[in-house]
Amino acid sequence: MSNNPQYNFDVKPPSSSSSKLPLITLGARVVTIATLLVSWGVLQTSEVTFHNGARLTYDYYRSYSYTLFAVIAGAVYNMLHIPFAIYFLIRKKPMINHKAFRLIELYGDKIIFGILATGGGAALGATMDLKKIVYNDDNSKHQDFLNLMYIPTAFLWAGLVASGISSVLSSLSLHKTTQ
Repeated sequence: MSNNPQYNFDVKPPSSSSSKLPLITLGARVVTIATLLVSWGVLQTSEVTFHNGARLTYDYYRSYSYTLFAVIAGAVYNMLHIPFAIYFLIRKKPMINHKAFRLIELYGDKIIFGILATGGGAALGATMDLKKIVYNDDNSKHQDFLNLMYIPTAFLWAGLVASGISSVLSSLSLHKTTQ
């Protein structure tokens, strides 16, 4: 018998794309959280004060209040999944390797994606519709406030894209076999 190494040709080497999957999963969750936190901060601090002393903030309009709910829900949900993503990155296997957990993650990602999409749509639609109105008093102050509302909406849409990536990755993980 020779001293040559014996190879098992039936075993496939790990592909480079599957080794990047944990990093992409964690990256998508972190980007989602970061953009949603920026959106949250800008949304809550955006206000204008009129000449008579009245203030206009996000909670004056229900669409922006719903947008805040969507941002908070998305940030909290993704923060809950960060430990699982870190474990997946370090160990290269899921922390909870059960189909029921993967289904919960899959449907949770889809629901959060939908909430973020409707929140982003509500904010963008409200801003565009309200910009068409010509206000009698302090029209420029109203317009300044509405121009500020584009900023949290843009960050929300960036978080929506990253959440979509997480959603696709959770769909892919569902098709893996449980051990």
